[in-house]
Amino acid sequence: MSVWWMEWRSALARRRLFAWNTAVPILLLAPVALSAAAAPHRTAVFGVFFVFFATFGSAIPTVRDAQAGWLDTIFQSGYPRGRWLTETVVAGTALDFLQLLPVMLILVSTSGRADLDTVATLFLALLFTLAFANLLGPFLAAAVGSLAEAAMVSAATSLLLLHFGGFFRTSTAPWSVRVAAWVPYRPLREALAAVQGAPSSKLIDWLPAVLVGLGIAAILLGSVRRWTRRFEWPYVD
Repeated sequence: MSVWWMEWRSALARRRLFAWNTAVPILLLAPVALSAAAAPHRTAVFGVFFVFFATFGSAIPTVRDAQAGWLDTIFQSGYPRGRWLTETVVAGTALDFLQLLPVMLILVSTSGRADLDTVATLFLALLFTLAFANLLGPFLAAAVGSLAEAAMVSAATSLLLLHFGGFFRTSTAPWSVRVAAWVPYRPLREALAAVQGAPSSKLIDWLPAVLVGLGIAAILLGSVRRWTRRFEWPYVD
């Protein structure tokens, strides 16, 4: 049985948890979408929540599975570590997208701009963001020794990337504009802004951010045997 299949079966078997993971974004973000808050503020709130949702959701379970010895069992069985990482990221991305879809539809339906191209671009940006965050989570989990540390490091790393991606203020200094262009979360910021009435950016403008995301993915996948040794049993906290 593949890791992909186990991730899906496990998520769907925990119906209560799956329901909560779908309901909580609605409970927290629907009031923001329906409010008269300025578009930049709504963009920041949605961006922070989506990135945290995916990063925490991948880092913390990875630490938990390592502590329980489950990851070591998978690796000792001969299951390729690169395949484990790829299937974990893909499954996590798909599950996160499915759980966030209802609140995304609320945002789109209450936005000032809901044409098909803008909405499709938003969903594409969200998928890329969720994939990068789900990739980052296991790597961050390898650098910590407890669930609390995983949460702290995930939050700090996510906030740093969101800051440099321009979520919290409009970049005006030339250096910050250049840095923001290469942050993998930039497409989400621009897509969230566009669906709320800001000028749409061209997909080609996302190329630097996409290249950075793909480059980091290649590095982590190429070195997966090295950094996943941290998950081998006995797990040292």
